[in-house]
Amino acid sequence: MAGEAVAHVQAACLRGVGQRLSRSAYTGFITPRPPGRINALLPMKTSRIVPILAAFLCGQSFAQVVKTPPTTTVATLPVPVIDHAPPKEPIKKPDFKIESTQVKLIDVVESPPMSGLPPVEGTMTLTVHNVADPGLPDPPPPARPNVDDSKVLGGLEPSNVNRRDMGMVAISATVYDLKRTLLRCNIYGGTERREITAWSNIDFNHFCGVGNFEATGANKEVRSYSLMMCIGNENTENRSELLASKGVEYEGPEIPTIPDGAPAFVIQTENPDPETVTLIEDLHALYRAEGPRMAEAAAARQKAYEEKKAYLLANPPKPKNVTVNFWKREKPAATTTPEGGQP
Repeated sequence: MAGEAVAHVQAACLRGVGQRLSRSAYTGFITPRPPGRINALLPMKTSRIVPILAAFLCGQSFAQVVKTPPTTTVATLPVPVIDHAPPKEPIKKPDFKIESTQVKLIDVVESPPMSGLPPVEGTMTLTVHNVADPGLPDPPPPARPNVDDSKVLGGLEPSNVNRRDMGMVAISATVYDLKRTLLRCNIYGGTERREITAWSNIDFNHFCGVGNFEATGANKEVRSYSLMMCIGNENTENRSELLASKGVEYEGPEIPTIPDGAPAFVIQTENPDPETVTLIEDLHALYRAEGPRMAEAAAARQKAYEEKKAYLLANPPKPKNVTVNFWKREKPAATTTPEGGQP
């Protein structure tokens, strides 16, 4: 099989001397191996040797370029909106007149409040009170915003700002050993979906909680992003030990060499859409500007998570009792006009 692959690559090079070896020239024999999976088409050694041999025979270099975001790009997190409305008064509970009561004991099994915890099991008490109509008023309609509020108008940006909505961005991030991240990004703005794959030297766990951000380029255009992010973590040592216990050899991802320090990335997608490249640059520009604050927030979230988990392990929650007040609403008698009809 390896000999056939080499012969195929040699034939492709002879047909296209001095030209770039196209993907279609060898994908029939060489299928890009997804990270962490075994290439089923070629043996492991052959699957790694053939692309290098193809580059050598054709005089091509497949070196991956490490890039950093442009120094002219400034990315920021949005400023939290401060609610200047006065605090709402607590809702006063009416004095219910209980007419009858039903009590029922129910054995329940609820899902655990956090991963790694046992389910919540126990007996809850359901109490249903049939009460007289307390005559509560109809809820008021939602209040309309006051556009004349100076605080609202003061927060509006000048009309001369060149803003561009980049649409919804879906990001799948796999973080390996909290050091390197494989990004698969899709931009859904415009007429079609555009995607890009890249490696990053950023721990994208620090992006948890970031729903949107803005970036301004050299042309002063403000790019606004809305993020939908899914983040997973993989410990290569634990995964290797787990597979070894099952007699399977772990073949980890081929992570390009990216220096530590300043946010940097390596794009894997061939001929990516320019806007997807800009997205990758803006994400790294955001971390360049807000990285310490994002890392601090991530550490605080992790600490709070561990403290809550330890508390719940020491104090297992029990199902809460439920009380329901039920009444039939009495409709007012219909009034009539002098002509005998309803108003």
